[in-house]
Amino acid sequence: MRTSLVKVGAVALVQLALVGAAVAPRLSARLTGDEYRLRVAPVDPIDPFRGAYVDLSYPGLRDVDDEVGSGSGPVYVTLVRDGDVWTAGSASRERPDGAPYLACDDRDWRLRCGIESWFLPQDEAAAMQERVDGGSMVAVVKVDGRGHAALVRVEPS
Repeated sequence: MRTSLVKVGAVALVQLALVGAAVAPRLSARLTGDEYRLRVAPVDPIDPFRGAYVDLSYPGLRDVDDEVGSGSGPVYVTLVRDGDVWTAGSASRERPDGAPYLACDDRDWRLRCGIESWFLPQDEAAAMQERVDGGSMVAVVKVDGRGHAALVRVEPS
């Protein structure tokens, strides 16, 4: 009986550790990150499998994707202030010494930094998509010291 309880406890701890590892980067960004405002552009409003959301593109990130060349894996994009917002500076496969920067991945068809989707109720998603289409919105993103980013909100610029 006692051996069974120990085994069940061990399995539960392993599962808890796996869940913790999966959410740690986003949680770290939300809890310890600094806020940065980034310009956004729309991509696609609705996915029938994931529900209503606004798929965001960051104009500056599209430009630096070509800097790292071919290959796939981690890409680190520095952020530089441009007036009231921050934009992408340079991109590298090496983690930069200075902050702030985004830890991204280019294994997909576009550079992904974990801040591309903003989920909303169905009726709010369409209205948000129109505002983003108008070019008057910015994403408020929290970025921790390791470049992990979490999208906090989307607001007027």
